[in-house]
Amino acid sequence: MTNSLDFIGDVHGHCDELRALLKKLGYVESNGAYRYPGNERTVVFLGDYVDRGSKVRETLNLVRSMREAGTAVALMGNHEFNMLSFWQRNGAGGGHFLKKMKDCYLREHSFNKMAIHSRTVSDFVGRKQEFLDALEFVKTLPIYLETDSFRAQHACFDGAAVEALRRENITCFADGNFDELIARANDEDFEYEDSLFVPMSTLLKGPEMPLPEGEHFTDAEGVRRVKTRIAWWVNPAKASFRELCFQPGVSMDVQAEVLPQVRARNFYGEKERPVFFGHYWLTGLPKLIRDNVCCLDFSVAGYRGNGRLVAYRFDGEQKLDESRFVFVDAM
Repeated sequence: MTNSLDFIGDVHGHCDELRALLKKLGYVESNGAYRYPGNERTVVFLGDYVDRGSKVRETLNLVRSMREAGTAVALMGNHEFNMLSFWQRNGAGGGHFLKKMKDCYLREHSFNKMAIHSRTVSDFVGRKQEFLDALEFVKTLPIYLETDSFRAQHACFDGAAVEALRRENITCFADGNFDELIARANDEDFEYEDSLFVPMSTLLKGPEMPLPEGEHFTDAEGVRRVKTRIAWWVNPAKASFRELCFQPGVSMDVQAEVLPQVRARNFYGEKERPVFFGHYWLTGLPKLIRDNVCCLDFSVAGYRGNGRLVAYRFDGEQKLDESRFVFVDAM
């Protein structure tokens, strides 16, 4: 892989914006896939292609065509993981049966979770085999990407999480017995000694910490939350609860002690190679979190309709530059 890369954040079925962004970046549709002239650049998609938007099927087909043409790398997002879990019966394959999920699917079919996934399902009505093929494609999406010059994943880079997957030669859910891997990744209560919940959850969803007892907030989809996401690039040994809380768009005036297990967490230091990710629903104009920390989710799928689909043009620089952001507004 070269260092001439265009990282693109969460698309969530907004294929019109994706096409517009690719064209703005200089990619041209040719022989069924978008390509940069002379194949001098490659896209790295950071996950979350499904749910929320109205053109999920078109988005998946575009991403897949670019990967097959060798003009893009596509990583897995938490929504692709959730989709696999939503359609996977507990205990499939006769192995890991999770007591918590009982006789159902690995992702519960509650109203809120069905509502989130409904845009994806409705876009495949009358195309069952195509949907099954899409699930097979999603299984092959890498969980993370690491080179000598950068790191990339959907949510949080964590060395221990990456090492846990490397020990078992796991790069995606096609590496081995899928029925067992997806069950292990959902084993939140550690019913089995080989649970993969921590590394998978860390990389795809990011670390969280509980709010003080009695505190909560309601997210953009109306779900009541009692945990907040952690700014995993901040040194937790010295930071306050508020400094560690990374929940863009949510106003929480919370004063609380930071739990010892959070204080002891590793964090992404200022001297690490650049890291690229999505997931966190930032708003406003694109800007860097730090000169080696770049989030590219600027809420193109946000319910307010004022988000952006954002890319960062990377050419190997170890100190990132805000002038390299390229974006299109939500349509």
